[in-house]
Amino acid sequence: MISLALVDDHVITRKGIKTIIELHPGIRVILEASNGKELLEKLVPARLPDIVILDINMPVMNGFQTIRELQARHPSIKIIVYSLIYEEDTVINMIASGACGYITKSADPSTLAKAIITVHTKGFYLGELVKKEYFRKNTTDKKRLGFNGRKYLSPRELEFIKLAATNLNYNEIAGIMGVSPKTIENYRDSLFQKLGIKNRAALVLFGFKNGLVTIFTE
Repeated sequence: MISLALVDDHVITRKGIKTIIELHPGIRVILEASNGKELLEKLVPARLPDIVILDINMPVMNGFQTIRELQARHPSIKIIVYSLIYEEDTVINMIASGACGYITKSADPSTLAKAIITVHTKGFYLGELVKKEYFRKNTTDKKRLGFNGRKYLSPRELEFIKLAATNLNYNEIAGIMGVSPKTIENYRDSLFQKLGIKNRAALVLFGFKNGLVTIFTE
């Protein structure tokens, strides 16, 4: 069972999300909050949710502030941003801050359950609208000349980045690369440290931004 917390200042939106999500038998909402401050006050260490569904524009404590606090206090919690905003800077900032997924409220409601399960099992999810918008902007950006830091990354790390942008989980990536899951963890942790990023979603965005990944795949 995947446990969730919903954080959105619109009660009707929260109730709608909860109704849609709980149609899936493997997902359960255990906490609701209208802003980040209320969420942090309600979190109990012995009963933390697996995933937080987080809006950006909220009073008292918005999504940007909330994600920073969650990363500092409860880094084990995965975060999916669910927002009307899908501008490139916002997506990058939220992923770089620690979000594992980003979907827009204009997406098909069925996307929610898919995003939750994908983040829970594979570590990241980027909605179709976000991917298309990001891909369109960056493929027309003449400044995107490719990655200039190859000397800092090994060929195996570069291969791992490409595979991390697919729908493969880490064990499946290990099988393709012919190494143990522990070695894959070492590649991942080394890349996170070298690149100053926090999760697989940020690694995927890095790979695309630097010409290592041609397009996001699910």
